[in-house]
Amino acid sequence: MITLYGLPLSPFYNKVKIALFEKGVNFEEVLVRPSQAPEVLQHSPMGKIPWVDINGVSLSESTAIVEWLEDAYPTAALMPPTPNGRARVRQMMSMWDLYVVPACMPVTRHRIFGAPLDDAMRADAQAAIARALKAVARLARFTPWLVDEAFTLADAAAAGALPMVELAGEVLGVDLLADLPGVGEYRQLLLRRQSVARSWSDRSAVLAQMLEQAAKQAMA
Repeated sequence: MITLYGLPLSPFYNKVKIALFEKGVNFEEVLVRPSQAPEVLQHSPMGKIPWVDINGVSLSESTAIVEWLEDAYPTAALMPPTPNGRARVRQMMSMWDLYVVPACMPVTRHRIFGAPLDDAMRADAQAAIARALKAVARLARFTPWLVDEAFTLADAAAAGALPMVELAGEVLGVDLLADLPGVGEYRQLLLRRQSVARSWSDRSAVLAQMLEQAAKQAMA
């Protein structure tokens, strides 16, 4: 049995969750926040989410987890068969994981947790997100998926990150996806996949709950 630990607000958590759905793997979810608590660090050495428990063995870092899934469950493949194709998927995953998501974090932390976000920080975040998405646009093929004719781990990473980009755009009052041609049709294609639709629905529910709690605390 696989147990997935983390929160549906995390794009990295959702990347793993989507891969699990795509693989048809039975798993359980345990909601937990990132933490430096000893009981978290023994499973995730940096205290980050997600991590998984695989029959008593812990594995952290989302890319390591999804690549383990690819090795352990080679049917319903989420990587192309060729070395070049697999490298392109890894390259695209890196664009989302290392550049798009971190650029969005100051804005989403402000929206969800009330973290400071002054005008200079807003401008810096908007510029960083735009730069990262332009890099994605240079690599994206949309044939119809990002890298290949089939849904891959690159699309799982994109599906994890896109709601975060959209939330950041709402806060900044800017259409951050305008520089990513084809993303509208691509988003609809993603939404038609059960794995993505379920992940986005669960994320929306948790986000609404957290925003409601934050509003109540602000009024108290």
